[in-house]
Amino acid sequence: MLELKMKYDIEYLNSDNFYIVKTTGNMTGDAFIFMAKELLKHPEYIPNNNVLFDHRNLNFKNTFVDDLEKIRNFHIKNKNRIGNGESVIVVKFLSEWNNLWKQGKKIQTGNIVQIFEDYNDAINWIKER
Repeated sequence: MLELKMKYDIEYLNSDNFYIVKTTGNMTGDAFIFMAKELLKHPEYIPNNNVLFDHRNLNFKNTFVDDLEKIRNFHIKNKNRIGNGESVIVVKFLSEWNNLWKQGKKIQTGNIVQIFEDYNDAINWIKER
Protein backbone atom coordinates (compact mmCIF):
# COMPACT_ATOMS: atom_id res chain seq x y z
CA MET A 1 0.00 0.00 0.00
CA LEU A 2 1.30 3.45 -0.91
CA GLU A 3 1.85 5.72 2.10
CA LEU A 4 1.50 9.43 1.46
CA LYS A 5 3.91 11.51 3.49
CA MET A 6 2.58 14.44 5.41
CA LYS A 7 2.84 17.66 3.44
CA TYR A 8 2.04 21.19 4.52
CA ASP A 9 1.73 24.73 3.24
CA ILE A 10 2.24 27.75 5.50
CA GLU A 11 0.70 31.08 4.54
CA TYR A 12 0.74 34.32 6.50
CA LEU A 13 -2.28 36.56 5.97
CA ASN A 14 -0.81 39.96 6.71
CA SER A 15 -4.14 41.76 6.31
CA ASP A 16 -5.75 39.54 8.96
CA ASN A 17 -2.59 38.95 11.04
CA PHE A 18 -2.76 35.16 11.28
CA TYR A 19 -1.33 32.06 9.65
CA ILE A 20 -3.04 29.29 7.74
CA VAL A 21 -1.29 25.93 7.78
CA LYS A 22 -2.81 23.34 5.43
CA THR A 23 -1.77 19.72 5.90
CA THR A 24 -2.27 16.58 3.81
CA GLY A 25 -1.09 12.99 3.91
CA ASN A 26 -0.31 10.80 6.90
CA MET A 27 0.40 12.39 10.26
CA THR A 28 3.51 11.31 12.14
CA GLY A 29 5.10 12.95 15.13
CA ASP A 30 8.31 13.73 13.26
CA ALA A 31 6.51 15.26 10.27
CA PHE A 32 4.22 17.29 12.52
CA ILE A 33 7.18 18.65 14.47
CA PHE A 34 9.05 19.50 11.25
CA MET A 35 6.01 21.50 10.11
CA ALA A 36 5.79 23.26 13.48
CA LYS A 37 9.50 24.17 13.38
CA GLU A 38 9.03 25.65 9.92
CA LEU A 39 6.11 27.71 11.20
CA LEU A 40 8.18 29.03 14.12
CA LYS A 41 11.00 29.96 11.70
CA HIS A 42 8.69 31.86 9.35
CA PRO A 43 9.92 35.47 8.89
CA GLU A 44 6.66 36.98 10.17
CA TYR A 45 6.21 34.62 13.12
CA ILE A 46 6.40 36.00 16.64
CA PRO A 47 5.22 34.38 19.88
CA ASN A 48 1.47 34.71 20.41
CA ASN A 49 0.62 34.62 16.69
CA ASN A 50 -2.77 33.14 15.82
CA VAL A 51 -2.86 30.12 13.53
CA LEU A 52 -5.55 28.24 11.64
CA PHE A 53 -4.54 24.61 11.11
CA ASP A 54 -6.50 23.07 8.23
CA HIS A 55 -6.24 19.32 8.91
CA ARG A 56 -9.25 18.27 6.83
CA ASN A 57 -6.99 16.29 4.47
CA LEU A 58 -4.68 14.92 7.15
CA ASN A 59 -4.90 11.21 7.88
CA PHE A 60 -4.28 10.56 11.57
CA LYS A 61 -5.93 7.13 11.85
CA ASN A 62 -2.52 5.44 12.06
CA THR A 63 -0.93 7.97 14.41
CA PHE A 64 0.49 6.33 17.52
CA VAL A 65 0.72 7.48 21.14
CA ASP A 66 4.51 7.79 20.69
CA ASP A 67 3.85 10.34 17.92
CA LEU A 68 1.53 12.31 20.19
CA GLU A 69 4.10 12.29 22.99
CA LYS A 70 6.72 13.72 20.60
CA ILE A 71 4.33 16.50 19.65
CA ARG A 72 3.48 17.20 23.29
CA ASN A 73 7.17 17.35 24.22
CA PHE A 74 7.82 19.74 21.33
CA HIS A 75 5.12 22.07 22.68
CA ILE A 76 6.63 21.96 26.17
CA LYS A 77 10.16 22.58 24.91
CA ASN A 78 9.02 25.49 22.68
CA LYS A 79 6.30 27.04 24.83
CA ASN A 80 8.04 30.44 24.91
CA ARG A 81 8.49 30.51 21.13
CA ILE A 82 4.87 29.41 20.61
CA GLY A 83 3.50 31.86 23.13
CA ASN A 84 -0.14 32.32 24.08
CA GLY A 85 -1.73 32.86 20.69
CA GLU A 86 -4.97 31.32 19.56
CA SER A 87 -5.18 28.26 17.38
CA VAL A 88 -8.15 27.06 15.42
CA ILE A 89 -8.11 23.55 14.00
CA VAL A 90 -10.35 22.36 11.17
CA VAL A 91 -10.91 18.61 10.79
CA LYS A 92 -13.36 16.45 8.85
CA PHE A 93 -14.65 14.66 11.92
CA LEU A 94 -14.35 16.25 15.35
CA SER A 95 -14.97 12.94 17.12
CA GLU A 96 -11.96 11.31 15.40
CA TRP A 97 -9.68 14.22 16.33
CA ASN A 98 -10.86 14.15 19.94
CA ASN A 99 -10.37 10.39 20.14
CA LEU A 100 -6.83 10.75 18.84
CA TRP A 101 -5.85 13.34 21.45
CA LYS A 102 -7.54 11.50 24.35
CA GLN A 103 -4.56 9.19 24.29
CA GLY A 104 -1.72 9.95 26.68
CA LYS A 105 -1.23 13.25 28.46
CA LYS A 106 -2.83 16.56 27.50
CA ILE A 107 -0.67 19.18 25.77
CA GLN A 108 0.09 21.96 28.22
CA THR A 109 0.34 25.31 26.44
CA GLY A 110 -0.90 28.82 26.94
CA ASN A 111 -2.76 28.66 23.64
CA ILE A 112 -6.50 28.96 23.36
CA VAL A 113 -7.61 26.21 20.98
CA GLN A 114 -10.91 25.88 19.17
CA ILE A 115 -11.80 23.00 16.84
CA PHE A 116 -14.29 23.09 13.97
CA GLU A 117 -15.54 20.85 11.21
CA ASP A 118 -16.62 23.83 9.10
CA TYR A 119 -13.81 25.87 7.51
CA ASN A 120 -15.86 29.07 7.28
CA ASP A 121 -16.75 28.89 10.97
CA ALA A 122 -13.04 28.51 11.76
CA ILE A 123 -12.10 31.51 9.61
CA ASN A 124 -14.79 33.62 11.24
CA TRP A 125 -13.67 32.57 14.73
CA ILE A 126 -10.01 33.45 14.19
CA LYS A 127 -10.79 36.73 12.40
CA GLU A 128 -12.75 37.83 15.49
CA ARG A 129 -9.69 37.39 17.70
